[in-house]
Amino acid sequence: MTTITSRAEFQRMRTDEQAVLFTFFAWSGQAVVSLRVFEEWRLEWLTVHPEAVVPFYRLDPDTHPDTWSWLTEQARSEHDNDRGFGAVTWLRRGTSVAFVRHAAEVGKQELSRLTDEHFGFTHGA
Repeated sequence: MTTITSRAEFQRMRTDEQAVLFTFFAWSGQAVVSLRVFEEWRLEWLTVHPEAVVPFYRLDPDTHPDTWSWLTEQARSEHDNDRGFGAVTWLRRGTSVAFVRHAAEVGKQELSRLTDEHFGFTHGA
């Protein structure tokens, strides 16, 4: 997983054909738990889909305040935006195609389902 540490990495993520973004907040216990679930899931998913070309990113918006407006725009169609729970956003060329605000709450099975559904993979392929 690439931790976004620069504007260039942020822009690269926005131009990827497809990508999965984990939004992290160091001050949030829920985000820490969600990151653990996300990391376990990511490794399991990549094992099941070794052919997949899906970049995974981690962003801490508190250290990159210029990303806030983009994050808000991506979550605008959702009932809740992140609120520090450890959200996951599935992106196609920088636009959200799916969003969950609390990775630990939805769990690994749902993360797999959303990834497979939105990026055209068959579970267990």
